[in-house]
Amino acid sequence: MSGRKKDERAVSIPEVKEIMEYVKEQMEEIDTEEGMSHFQEITYNYVNKFAKMDTKTARKVKDFLMEKYDIEEIYAINVININPESVPELRIIFEKSFAGKTFSDKQLEVILEELEDIKSS
Repeated sequence: MSGRKKDERAVSIPEVKEIMEYVKEQMEEIDTEEGMSHFQEITYNYVNKFAKMDTKTARKVKDFLMEKYDIEEIYAINVININPESVPELRIIFEKSFAGKTFSDKQLEVILEELEDIKSS
């Protein structure tokens, strides 16, 4: 694989998992004996262990937070990666977000309920 950087953007752990699954497939096609490098294998194992939702759901959550609540992308990604289950957890994630720090506890409860609806659908 080329060491050149093609693109740089923030992605969630579920998105990295999808990328690493593609990399694993490609590496196995190239050399079934060799497979992924040590670093790629570590990354693959990490994302499989810590991905808290599938990629499709993660994208829905990110789009939802960014479009409906004007949450900056990095904080929406943090919500995906951490998967908060309480208002204090969500408040900590939004602590430095320009839009997120203005939410009341009631608004955060509503956001958590909406996120649960997205994840369960």
